Amino acid sequence: MGLPWFLKPDLLLHAEMLDAQESLARSASSSHAADRKQDREIEALNKRVSELENQLLALETLLSEKGLLPPPPQEEAGPTPPPAEGPAVFPARTEQTIACPRCGRCQRGNRDFCYACETPFR
Repeated sequence: MGLPWFLKPDLLLHAEMLDAQESLARSASSSHAADRKQDREIEALNKRVSELENQLLALETLLSEKGLLPPPPQEEAGPTPPPAEGPAVFPARTEQTIACPRCGRCQRGNRDFCYACETPFR
């Protein structure tokens, strides 16, 4: 005596499931390939942006040498950060914005440590 109809394997359903599984595997691999392609495109665009920025800087320098543009601002040397050991010491807590002496990030002076580099404030 054979199995009742409700216990017999549904070969069509099984075939559909195998097709769906194969389709998902193909889409996953094509998605991975698409991600890699997009990463390469982003890398190429970043390289092109760097090239254009360098060309713009060279052009600005040339134009400022010819007197067509004002000279570029000179970068000022900022305060020397303290050594990595030890906390940063401030005279008092304040609600004003301060710059971390180690990393230079601006933040309120009422914190216990820098949110970026975690330098302890005293």
